[in-house]
Amino acid sequence: MTNYREILRLNSLGLNKTQIAEVCGCSRTTVIKVLELARTNRLSYTLPEGMSDKQLAEALFPASAEKPEYKMPDYEYVAREMQKSGVTLNLLWLSTVSSAAIMVKHLTS
Repeated sequence: MTNYREILRLNSLGLNKTQIAEVCGCSRTTVIKVLELARTNRLSYTLPEGMSDKQLAEALFPASAEKPEYKMPDYEYVAREMQKSGVTLNLLWLSTVSSAAIMVKHLTS
């Protein structure tokens, strides 16, 4: 697991992102992302007293409040449509995705 506290500490010491990535054993992209999130959330190496690593991770990457909702396909409809000439599962899927996108656009406007 990435040590976010160490990334913040090394950044406060003036190391560049490549050096931080080497020391922490993570990618440079991870370092950049953590530092951007820390800046956005106004976090620095001088963290609040008693803040655990888990709390720091939750502050940087808050859990999504909304769980994605998945709709099960209408298998009877799919079976009927597949009987038609020229209909493929890919076409049915594209049709479903486009209608869902239209519905989302309608709900958000």
